Amino acid sequence: MKMRFSFPEAQPGQTMSRGAAPVGQLQELPGLERAAILSLRAWCDGGAARAALAEDIAALLGRTGGEEAQEAFDALMRLILQGARRPMMRHGCSCSCIGGDENAFAQMIGAAAAQDREEAMLFAAILVSGGAAFELVERALSLGPLFLQLGRGKASRVAADRSGDPRRLH
Repeated sequence: MKMRFSFPEAQPGQTMSRGAAPVGQLQELPGLERAAILSLRAWCDGGAARAALAEDIAALLGRTGGEEAQEAFDALMRLILQGARRPMMRHGCSCSCIGGDENAFAQMIGAAAAQDREEAMLFAAILVSGGAAFELVERALSLGPLFLQLGRGKASRVAADRSGDPRRLH
């Protein structure tokens, strides 16, 4: 038996970054991973979306605890963006599908929340290069309790999509 593969030629301008390719739907994920993705999207969108995220965190942890957690999440996100293997791709805040990079991020956060350092390291290595992965996991481990609470749905006012950022698919 001879197998034949026929694939349509890619059209100019129709290529999609591997990190943006849809790999699932938000509603398929457990609450913790869904909260991680929505937090990532809100932080990257900035403005009102990031402010809503900060308010959600403060509602869960109080003003002081919320500020500390927000600073820790800011540091985690800056580390991802600075140490990224390639630009991190994401979908818009209101998009129901999830991309590969978003899923790797969510799985890293989920593993860190479960204190599974080795599994978190595997997912971190997908997102960032070498030495940054260790620091990223350490930061994610410290944020585990926050995402456990966010995943339980205690707060959820992440703002609607308003960005025209090219690293966002839709």
